[in-house]
Amino acid sequence: MVKLILRDKEYEVKPGMTLLSALQKISVVPESVIATREGEMILEDEILKDGDVVKLIAVISGGAGIDTRTSNTELRGICHEM
Repeated sequence: MVKLILRDKEYEVKPGMTLLSALQKISVVPESVIATREGEMILEDEILKDGDVVKLIAVISGGAGIDTRTSNTELRGICHEM
């Protein structure tokens, strides 16, 4: 089996399907997550193998409305606070 982990939920899907198919099966919108396996990002067309553990990281859309004149130092502080 393949394990998909999103926040505190775990899902199991059959090996041999693509990541996209697995996300659709568990009703997760592909654009709403970044998938990683063993710390490396994987793409939607990746074939999932038996024993894979895929961590799904929720993507936050929108922005903080950062002024483009903000310095890099200020941006680092903003990102650190998030």
